[in-house]
Amino acid sequence: MHRKAVLIVALLGVPACKARATEIVVFHASSLASVLADAREAFEKANPQARIRLEPSGSQVAVRKVTELGMRADIVTVADGSLIQTMMIPSHATWNASFATNEIVLAHKDHSKWTDQISEQNWAEVLSRDDVRLGRADPDTAPIGYQTLMVWQLAEAAGIRPGALVHALLARCAQEHVVHDEAELLALLESRAIDYAFLFRSTAEDHHLKILSLPAEINLSRPELASHYAVARVAVRMQRGQGERTVSGSPIVYSLTIPTGAPQREEAARFVAFLLSGAGRKLLLRRGFHPLLPATCHPCAGLPSSMVAFVQQEERAP
Repeated sequence: MHRKAVLIVALLGVPACKARATEIVVFHASSLASVLADAREAFEKANPQARIRLEPSGSQVAVRKVTELGMRADIVTVADGSLIQTMMIPSHATWNASFATNEIVLAHKDHSKWTDQISEQNWAEVLSRDDVRLGRADPDTAPIGYQTLMVWQLAEAAGIRPGALVHALLARCAQEHVVHDEAELLALLESRAIDYAFLFRSTAEDHHLKILSLPAEINLSRPELASHYAVARVAVRMQRGQGERTVSGSPIVYSLTIPTGAPQREEAARFVAFLLSGAGRKLLLRRGFHPLLPATCHPCAGLPSSMVAFVQQEERAP
């Protein structure tokens, strides 16, 4: 009897087993790290059984982890919606939802050479100087890489050092200053390894950098200037084993999808619905993004029902 009593007391003293948390894995563009961390905190607070695991990288890398390496993700979100369109649909996803815009700015810090002299009028000349160290991202791994080159092309086409600007700026980027994504580019700037970098405005504001705004005609911010941006073209190698393809300039639009092989589709859809809701849009605004209201999708096949209230189907010419 004594042994039974001890066993009963021991069992009563053991707390009830907690239900295992549902892990939602998000492969995302590095520039979304801060706002997704905010969204994770708010979502997990409201949904104690959910855990969001964020894996930042360049957007192309985020997509390739699913399409080439076969890694499982519940959400993929990128800084150029065309990547989901061309690299994931239809084999790895059925819908593509656009939810925010951004723009390219020239970022620098107090240590940057000529930081007190650079202006909207002379930035191209300053960046071309021999003592200036410029960094950029690899166009093959992150949209900020090819979007930066597009900004340079558009500036040149607008009459800023015609026929010479792109070549001059490429010469200011040492090989060790060409990195995989915006997070690495930001690290170079903050560690004083470089003087200047073209970054997304949201990132520059979030890290309290000095910002030189660029004209709308070259900063890739305006949907109404899409045909103008399209004159800029960059050859990019998007997928392993394939040759280069030409990417045309376009307004910066962030988009996301839930891959067809996502293990936690229902919970992932709930997290996406939160990000697209009023609460999620406030988080985006606070971090320097411009949320689309409403978000749009194209294509929309298989869009989760929990997202329908936040997403409008975009009509496009056949």
